[in-house]
Amino acid sequence: MNPKNKFWWFAGVSVSIALTIVVTIVVLMWKEFLPEQKAILLSILRQYFGYIFGCVFILMASLVFGLDAIVHNYVIPIYKLIEETTLINTVNPSHRIQIEGSRACVRLANIINEAADRYGVLQENVEQKIKVAKAQAEDEKSVLATFMAELPEGVVICNAEGQILLYNKQAKQFLEYGTEDMECPDGQNIPNPVCQFIGLGRSVFGVIDKNIIVHALDEIAGKLKREEEHAASCFVVAGESSRLLRTEAVPVLNQEKQFTGFILILNDITQQLETDNQVDCLLQSYTRGTRSSLASIRAAIEAIFEYPDMDVSQLNVFSKIIYDESVILSDFLNKTQADYSWEMKTPWPLVRITDKYLADSIRRKAEEKLGITILMEKTGEENWVKVDTYSIGLAMIFLADQLKNFIGIRKFTFCSEKEGKFVCLDLIWEGSPVKIETLREWEKQLLTVGTERIPLTLKEVIGHHEAEMWSHSCGKSDKETGFFGKTRFLKKKDKSYLRLLLPAAEKVEPNTIRSIMVLSESRPEFYDFDLFDQPGQTPEADNRPLTELSYTVFDTETTGLNPGEDEIISIGAVRIVNGNLLREEIFDQLIDPRRPVPPESVKIHGIQPEMVKGQPFIDTALPLFHRFAEDTILVAHNAAFDMRMLEMKEAQTGIKFINPVLDTLLLSAVIHPAQENHNMEMIAKRLGISIVGRHTALGDAIATGEIFLKLVSLLENNGIRTMKQARLASQKTYYARLKY
Repeated sequence: MNPKNKFWWFAGVSVSIALTIVVTIVVLMWKEFLPEQKAILLSILRQYFGYIFGCVFILMASLVFGLDAIVHNYVIPIYKLIEETTLINTVNPSHRIQIEGSRACVRLANIINEAADRYGVLQENVEQKIKVAKAQAEDEKSVLATFMAELPEGVVICNAEGQILLYNKQAKQFLEYGTEDMECPDGQNIPNPVCQFIGLGRSVFGVIDKNIIVHALDEIAGKLKREEEHAASCFVVAGESSRLLRTEAVPVLNQEKQFTGFILILNDITQQLETDNQVDCLLQSYTRGTRSSLASIRAAIEAIFEYPDMDVSQLNVFSKIIYDESVILSDFLNKTQADYSWEMKTPWPLVRITDKYLADSIRRKAEEKLGITILMEKTGEENWVKVDTYSIGLAMIFLADQLKNFIGIRKFTFCSEKEGKFVCLDLIWEGSPVKIETLREWEKQLLTVGTERIPLTLKEVIGHHEAEMWSHSCGKSDKETGFFGKTRFLKKKDKSYLRLLLPAAEKVEPNTIRSIMVLSESRPEFYDFDLFDQPGQTPEADNRPLTELSYTVFDTETTGLNPGEDEIISIGAVRIVNGNLLREEIFDQLIDPRRPVPPESVKIHGIQPEMVKGQPFIDTALPLFHRFAEDTILVAHNAAFDMRMLEMKEAQTGIKFINPVLDTLLLSAVIHPAQENHNMEMIAKRLGISIVGRHTALGDAIATGEIFLKLVSLLENNGIRTMKQARLASQKTYYARLKY
């Protein structure tokens, strides 16, 4: 409650109590008077009523003026002293108190200012010493940051829940992408709007398929359980512009060897894979180009050997043939070397695992994803293969799914056995084999099983593993030894198999797998919009400290101030994660309002009509902003207006913002109830913040973000630490009750 209102409530209640007591005493005395005494008093009151009324009026007026003087000279100045002294001691040490009030209050303000000056000098000296002491550390930090930024690999560090803690610019380039020349209503083209965001505090599952990462983490967990030295996992994901990214997932463990997060290291292998295809073509060309020359040379030499006594002229003919063909062959080899010497074959990211581990992974996923039962047949000792566990596993499940749909069988037997330099992976069933034509049709399909998919065909995955695939019948004899080399099936039933033949691998792991990361012990104004009852408010978020939440601070610029008639022409936003304003993670989008921009609004925000021409419409831009702000708390100054503008577009765009909302205007009123002005400029001045780009959506969003961070510190000093406490405190302010 405003201090002035609080005082007048107190004064009113006190005067009422006093008057009640006086009236009670007068009534009691009146009852004790004799009739003649009452007659005398009434006669006096009638005769001198004007004088008595005047005296009472003057007394009451004097009391009111006296109390008002006390309010303005003592009560309000004292509250302002408290608020502004708190500012000096917390978020704005350079602030100085300027108040009007009694001489004592003004003198006290001057004493506080003098003490703040002396404290400022001392603090400046201390900060200077700290700056010198931190110089070397900052230099080292800059070197590390530069190194991280310039790494050719993309690096993403996540906690155990997949929340992004750190990433470099290469990862942003690999994983954050938009839709090129996206077609919009009325044939409008949008120049690459971002539709997939990577950022601190966001989930990595928003940029990489969750199924792939979960598979990799399961594989890592298995290796950690078996206490393998190199507990990492490799896989391939699709990135921006259809890039293929070779990805290594490396676990991060604490001192107790407990899993606390993981690192994703991304390499763009698109060019290398294209090179592989070029090298294959080169080998074919090389074979064709050399065969003819070598054949001519061989024929000439054989003729010379067969006829050693041929005359000199004939010998010269054969010698010239040998010379000419050798020159042709030499020129071809030199040209080939010049054209392809820079290319190096980069293999598909394969890791060595046992066939037992691969089979168990396939069995579990087939049952979970497809409801298919796969019985495992023991085949003796374990064999090692070199595979991309995710893609080859998905390929086997894809084949099981195709077989289920094609022959209607939900039960298979799986076995694997080494034959020479290869390991055979077999799916066995009772019935006829699959024709080769059907297999070729399956090979052309993209690998998709339920919600899981990778942007490769079955044939491409098999090819990258240098594998082969076919289907055949086992026969129906009592003792079958055909393709296993051992007697396995004794029942006289037709059995068929689908075989994937993989090159066998040695057991020794290469030294190129990255080691497990272990952390060290020390961790280096208003519209009628209900802000306080958003559907996205949850008890979990309500009870979390404000410092632990992620925020999207945003602002809109519009064609006017009537949400029912005016349009949004710009949205600007910036993210806050872990108490840091992430200026590199921004949303800044102009919007074509499909209507003229009034000159009076142009004077405020400076957005000329030609600036919004050709920009996306609201039904394209708003979904992008919704994606940018998902899973965060929305923060704005005078948020009810901005939220009302967004609400008015729900029917048109189908986008509804259910995020919890905090308003810096209301929070400022919570912190400084004695202050009369809570516009952005005055709040920023009180908190020592310089506003750059005022009345631009992004500029106002950044300024609001800076204000919000300082208000959070002040709220904590007032015992307001959680989201729920901040919302309830905001709801009790005078401004929250205003509706227009």
